[in-house]
Amino acid sequence: MSAPQEIQNEPGANRPVDEPMDVTTAVRQLRVLVCGLGAGLLIVSVALTAFVYKQNRNLIGTASVRQRQISQLQATESSLGYLMSELGKYSAGKPELMALFAKHGVEFHPSAAAAPSQPSPKR
Repeated sequence: MSAPQEIQNEPGANRPVDEPMDVTTAVRQLRVLVCGLGAGLLIVSVALTAFVYKQNRNLIGTASVRQRQISQLQATESSLGYLMSELGKYSAGKPELMALFAKHGVEFHPSAAAAPSQPSPKR
């Protein structure tokens, strides 16, 4: 079946290759293609809008949780500041406590023993 004569004698080989397309068929195919592309664009747009809405909602929820945490930390800040000040005064003459504070990044200034002040965290 690989002979050139047999390939030319196949049943579908006698029809013309470039038949002109009917105008109504071409317009119908073009309409189907445009409608399909429009539907695809609509689906992608709706999916992207839903994704952005979900991400925005998640960010708003996270921000409100963080805001609540910040307000709780601010409420306890004054009592912890006083506690750290008193602890700094107490440990001013004890090098092992000062080494422990330095290990965790908290520095007390020499004036902390004389006047109450907030410790400055080392970054």
